[in-house]
Amino acid sequence: MTEMGPITLAMLKQHQIVNKFLEDSEKISEDDIYQFVKLFNLFKWNLNKHLFIEEENIFPVVDSTNKKELNQIQGLLNDHKDIRKIIDNFDEEIGDGIRPNTSILRELLFKHEGREIDDFYPILDKRLTSDKRKEILEKIKEIRLG
Repeated sequence: MTEMGPITLAMLKQHQIVNKFLEDSEKISEDDIYQFVKLFNLFKWNLNKHLFIEEENIFPVVDSTNKKELNQIQGLLNDHKDIRKIIDNFDEEIGDGIRPNTSILRELLFKHEGREIDDFYPILDKRLTSDKRKEILEKIKEIRLG
């Protein structure tokens, strides 16, 4: 396995934090909807910060002349839209007193993370200048997850 670049590594750490909140919420007893909602809300809060970092800090540096990068961004943004739609549906279920089945969300997050970590971020780590990578990493650090 090749060594990860700094953007890839920073975003992998973010994915791990977000995923841990989802995993923790899934471990809660089926009967304890209050604790589930509490942890699920922490998951959503951290996921939203993560998506903001991607959409406002990382995705804008895509090379608009590179069809591959543009296609990747479109796919990732579609994933973000689908993730938000699933979470909105979960919020409705929770409002009705139903604990949602998070397996569909977990599967989508796993596939999405693979596309970012294996394909998209390594391209940026290679293509961007050291100064641009540093600027992105500083912004990532400004918005703490956890």
